[in-house]
Amino acid sequence: MSNLNLSGKDILRFLLTHYEFVQLAFSSSKPDFIIDSDKFLNLINEYNTSSETKISISKITTDLKFCRQLSTGEYKLNGNYTAFLEFIFDDFILDLPETLKNRYQAIFSHFTNLQTEVNEAKIILLIQEIIKVAEKFLNDIEAQTTRLLRDTESLKVNAENHSDFTVRIEKANYWIDEYIIPLNAILNKDHPNSVVNAIIQIQRYTSEKRILADSYELKREFEKLYACAVNAKTELDQTLSKLTRELLPLLERIKSDSIILSGLYHFVENIDQPENYIVPLPDLLRRTRGNVISKTFSSEAEFYIDQFNYQTPEILYEEETEEIEWLPDASYFKEQLLKEKEVSNFYQWCFDSLKEHTENITLSKYFTVSNLILEEDLVVEYHDDTRFEIQLSDAILKMPKVKIYEKLSD
Repeated sequence: MSNLNLSGKDILRFLLTHYEFVQLAFSSSKPDFIIDSDKFLNLINEYNTSSETKISISKITTDLKFCRQLSTGEYKLNGNYTAFLEFIFDDFILDLPETLKNRYQAIFSHFTNLQTEVNEAKIILLIQEIIKVAEKFLNDIEAQTTRLLRDTESLKVNAENHSDFTVRIEKANYWIDEYIIPLNAILNKDHPNSVVNAIIQIQRYTSEKRILADSYELKREFEKLYACAVNAKTELDQTLSKLTRELLPLLERIKSDSIILSGLYHFVENIDQPENYIVPLPDLLRRTRGNVISKTFSSEAEFYIDQFNYQTPEILYEEETEEIEWLPDASYFKEQLLKEKEVSNFYQWCFDSLKEHTENITLSKYFTVSNLILEEDLVVEYHDDTRFEIQLSDAILKMPKVKIYEKLSD
């Protein structure tokens, strides 16, 4: 089929019939939309092997103009296709803010010429060009903001190691410095050279011209440009809101969270070598034979709680019996402990005693029993610094070996 006879339906039929190949070629060629010759031929061969419908180099280069071969032998995708495919696949290449700034400068240049032009035909052409460039600018801004939001969201996933935290911080800094701040300058109406400032000027100018223009046709064209300016102002305000209220705070939070998590990772990684810490850990555990709490604490606490005791109305109702998980009774285990007279390895005794009642020994159950060590009528002695491991259903503890026995009455 000759290219002269190629219709829009033929192009759309090619994209539909060979959708998987087009998507693969699009993804493989990013970001420059250039594919190495051998790689491109392999893509075609692999696709032809697995697909009932075949494609050829000559058809996609000569007839469909999907790509062209460069002097280096590589294949470059046609820009008319890539712009459409970016929209179809919702996968836009992130342009530098300077690219968007150039489009703003084109709008400003056309508007400057419009204000001094007296020929009606040229005025109409300038108005149509401003509308066309403004629509292109709005589409690009929306695509860039969406891409930034999507890429920024990818930084929120949990990093697996310390190097991931560093990469996240570097990316967040890069996007803030290279994209968010320059885009903010382009869109901020308080900036004298911003596109929003130019749009506001166009809106004010056309608001008057759409009424006072010399002919009906000019009035209609100025009306179109006025509507375009109003719409552009609204959309750019929304985009600026996303940049300043969503993207920038999110990136700043990712930076700070990554720094905090990086420190936590460093702490956990060296938990068994505390000498590697930049700042030494404080000595949190000290041996003592004194009581942990005041002797009068219990009576004072009961007196305080009594101030709030009150009778609640009795409500009688029937409910279905449901299976309740067994919870240890601290008073029962204390009674068993006192019967032992003396326990040489208290924390092991807690585990063995719980084992007699349940197979599911959780951290909370274990602490209910092991907190008996705080009872003021018990004496605790630490033998040495060695620790042994206790395997719970939801945790592994390293506990010291301590001896515990009942305090003799004075």
